[in-house]
Formats: sequence, structure tokens, C-alpha cells
Amino acid sequence: MNLSFLGPFHPQIVHTPVALLIFSAFFALVARLFDRDWLRKTSVLLLVIGFVGAWFAVQSGGPAHRVPEHEQGVPEEEIDEHADLGKLTLKLAGGAIVAIALASRLTGMAAGALSGLGLALQLAAAITVGLAGYEGGKLVYDHGANVKVDGRLVKSADADSIKAERERKRAERQTAR
Repeated sequence: MNLSFLGPFHPQIVHTPVALLIFSAFFALVARLFDRDWLRKTSVLLLVIGFVGAWFAVQSGGPAHRVPEHEQGVPEEEIDEHADLGKLTLKLAGGAIVAIALASRLTGMAAGALSGLGLALQLAAAITVGLAGYEGGKLVYDHGANVKVDGRLVKSADADSIKAERERKRAERQTAR
């Protein structure tokens, strides 16, 4: 499935998982603290919608990174770190959903253990989505990723040195063959 058309909307899409996964974890903690079923259900609903949002964020992130990396000289390593955190968030949120769903079908210690695992994964997803958002913000504010001024893309201050390093590595690979 080709979802490259989502690339330009990555900045808008990412707000869904950032907000919902963090509030999902908050509601889950408050639900445990006060033993309120409606808070638990709200937490799961936010988790599921946040997971869907994270899936769209990961799908839109692939096409969105091409311009900063290839046209603006944004360091590939920093883009990859941001992308890896997004993918990890998706896996953690998905794992939390599975654990919570299984816990709801079981009783006793197994249900308690899976419920605890679900909460831990939910908290981990909230942390990693926050880190992914932080890294994405650094890409924009430190390097101008996908930022245009007067209709023209800005270049990262490191653009020339990054381009030279890429060309040097490419030349090394060719001579090694």
C-alpha cells in the first residue's frame, strides 16, 4: 500500500499519537489509582486511537524524510533516530493493546500479570512517543527540516559538510569494489 501522499501531512498527523498516547497512559495510571472503570475504558480508547495515529505517523514519516535528508542536508542519523523512536512507539502501543485485550479475557493472576504488562507497555509507548516528538522538533528547529522561507526550502547549517561526507563515503565504497 503506497501512502506516500501522506508525507506532507506528517507534521499534522504526529500530534494524534503524541497527545493520545500520553493521555492514555495518564488515564491508565489514574484508573489504577482510583479504580474507576470509566477511566480504564477511556484509557484503552485513547490507546487504540493513538496506536492508529502512530501507524499513520510512521507511514507518513517515510516520505516526509526524503526532502530534509536529500535536499536540505539534515543528518540522516538524526532522521533515523526519530523514525526508529516512532516505530518503537508503534510496537509498544500495539503490544499494550494485545496485553490489555488478553487480560480482559482472563481471570486471576494471569489477568493481573497481563494487565500490569499492558500498563508498562502503555507507559513505555507514552515515553517513546514523547521522545520521538522531541527528536522531530529538533529536526525542525535545529535543522529546518521541511521549513520554507519565501517558498524556498532552508538548508541545514551542516548541509555542505554532510554532502561532502556522503560523497566521500560513496567514493570509498566505489574504490573498495
